[in-house]
Amino acid sequence: MDTIPIAWLGTGLMGKPMAGRLLQAGYPLSVYNRTPSKAESLRQTGARLALSAAEAVQDVDGVVLMLADARAIHDVLFKRDVLVLLSGRTVIQMGTIGPQESLRIRDRVQQAGGEYLEAPVLGSVTPAVSGNLIVMVGGSQDQFDRWHPLLSCFGPDPVFVGPVGQAAALKLALNQMIASLVAAFSLSLGMVLHHDVSVEAFMQVLRKSTLYAQTFEQKLPRLLERDFKKANFPLRLLLKDVRLCLETAHRSGLDPAALRGVEDLIKTGLKKGIGELDYVSMYNVIHPQK
Repeated sequence: MDTIPIAWLGTGLMGKPMAGRLLQAGYPLSVYNRTPSKAESLRQTGARLALSAAEAVQDVDGVVLMLADARAIHDVLFKRDVLVLLSGRTVIQMGTIGPQESLRIRDRVQQAGGEYLEAPVLGSVTPAVSGNLIVMVGGSQDQFDRWHPLLSCFGPDPVFVGPVGQAAALKLALNQMIASLVAAFSLSLGMVLHHDVSVEAFMQVLRKSTLYAQTFEQKLPRLLERDFKKANFPLRLLLKDVRLCLETAHRSGLDPAALRGVEDLIKTGLKKGIGELDYVSMYNVIHPQK
């Protein structure tokens, strides 16, 4: 499996280091990005830089998608010159999209004669570089077994979730917690600081409680310093994921009222022009600088 040729479509913030992991593992890699300069560093480390998605997909066995959303997938993968090349190839979708979107993409890939599985990842740029992402796989057990060596390049223990759609749903369930936990922690930290409570006392109590989450410790320095310029996950992309969560919750008969409040906070952040900053910049909305 480690010698089969792979096409990689999408070399953005997460796509570039993940594609780099395949190069390090010895996979022959053709990469395509709609902005070619974003894939240049991969060319320098051994990837073949394709000028079109169709060129990337020729003569490969697998096609990995790390694109921004379902619309981008349709725009890139389902052009006529690409669609006719999917027969006999496996498409692995690794971005964050809704379960219904994933099922529709699967159906179209299968109609073209290809196979499809979803493998969204949990984690940011740092674990993408080191190969410590959490990989969640939706498809068949046979597909999971066949593609396990490749998926293990991104994380040491890929998790088989179930049929297509289930891994996408799990990824959204986790991503809404990313937004909700940071919003909740930002509010608590703001209250503590406003009332001159020691941050160390606050964290000491929090660490001993069942309320504690590891992300609080990780994000605290950036919140205190309001250091959001180096974006591991831009706020504008979190808004996309939150909206997918809201749509999926409605389809499931759930009441996502709490998440709608987080959505409003993020939209305010985008209006303030901080959409390209790291998502924890929503702290500036919740606790504005004096």
